[in-house]
Amino acid sequence: FAVVKLARHVFTGEKVAVKVIDKTKLDTLATGHLFQEVRCMKLVQHPNIVRLYEVIDTQTKLYLILELGDG
Repeated sequence: FAVVKLARHVFTGEKVAVKVIDKTKLDTLATGHLFQEVRCMKLVQHPNIVRLYEVIDTQTKLYLILELGDG
């Protein structure tokens, strides 16, 4: 239900990972869990956890702009 793509952040020029989640394939319970996880990811800042930079929510897709963990 999700795909991760390599991208470049428009404002910073930094390489990022973009997780594209198809919300049409999620039931109500899964959607609730997904948004709860996103809320937690926004709060956590730790050197060993991939950072969530931005969330773009459309009618059918959720885009998570994440720190690139290429190491």
